[in-house]
Amino acid sequence: MGVIDDNSWEKYNDLHIDEVDNVFKNKSNWVGGGLDCYIQAVSIIKELNIPYTIELAFSLKSKKKIANHIITDINFLKKELDHSPPSLYVFHNDWKGLSELKQKGIKLSNFTDNDEIVGSFYYYQVFNERDSEVRRVLFCI
Repeated sequence: MGVIDDNSWEKYNDLHIDEVDNVFKNKSNWVGGGLDCYIQAVSIIKELNIPYTIELAFSLKSKKKIANHIITDINFLKKELDHSPPSLYVFHNDWKGLSELKQKGIKLSNFTDNDEIVGSFYYYQVFNERDSEVRRVLFCI
């Protein structure tokens, strides 16, 4: 709730899931743990009835060029994770960046059959000139 109270969400202040519980330090727990944390965070926001949206972001291995394929399912996601644990972000519902985030990504349909996930999954990749690599992210919002 600190990011809401101090408005640090405006600076993309995030919470890596390994900071939530030590069990998430193990990379094999990142996908399931990230989804569980997302579901819990969305539930808390709804219970408190506050106008915020939760985003879950998975950082993926960088590539040398834009990939023609996208992440198609959970198993593929597990193979593509980079060295950084998934992160949770919170954004005010009227923040214009929410729609921009969705527009930047490719919306994935039928990514997971988990009915508790209320958001949609998006795949995003962008070339970073500084290190000549394509940064890739899968996010649920």
